[in-house]
Amino acid sequence: MKKIVPEKLFFKPVDIWKRQWFLLTAGTMEDCNMMTVAWGSIGCMWNKPFAQIVVRPQRYTLQYLEKSECFTLCSFPKKYHDDLLHLGTVSGRDCDKLAGTSLTLKESSSVISPCYEEASLILECRRIYSQNMDPACFITDTGSKVYPDRDYHRIFFGEIVEAFGV
Repeated sequence: MKKIVPEKLFFKPVDIWKRQWFLLTAGTMEDCNMMTVAWGSIGCMWNKPFAQIVVRPQRYTLQYLEKSECFTLCSFPKKYHDDLLHLGTVSGRDCDKLAGTSLTLKESSSVISPCYEEASLILECRRIYSQNMDPACFITDTGSKVYPDRDYHRIFFGEIVEAFGV
C-alpha cells in the first residue's frame, strides 16, 4: 500500500459508500469491533480532511467508538463483498464475527484502531466531533421514513490523519 495525502484522495464517493461500503473499526488490536457502513461522507470540515460516519444506538460498535479516540474506515476489492455483508449483519456481542470472514486485522500506522491486510483503501481517523441526530431538524419526511423506530444515528466526524491505497 502506498501512502496517500488525504487532500489528494480520488474515488467515486457515492459509489464507494452505496455499492462498495466501508468497514468501520474502533477499539484496539486486542479488543475491537467492526461493522459495515454504507452511509457517510468524506470531505473538508474545519479546514481538515474528514470522514463522517453514522451509527445507530443499538449497534455494538457504538460503545467502542464512544470510548475510543479514533477509528478506521477500510474499503475492499469486490471479492470481499460477502465478508462485508457478514460483518454488517452479525453482532460482535454474540460471537467473534471476524472469524467468519477471510479478513486479517493489522496495526494501523498512526491510530490505535486496527485496519485490514486485504483493504484496498485505508482511512485512519481521529475523532473530532460527535452528536446525536436530532429528529426535529429534518426538513423533509426522510426522518419518519428512515427511522420508523426512532433509533436515530449518532454522528461522528473523524479527521483523516493517514490514508493508504493500492
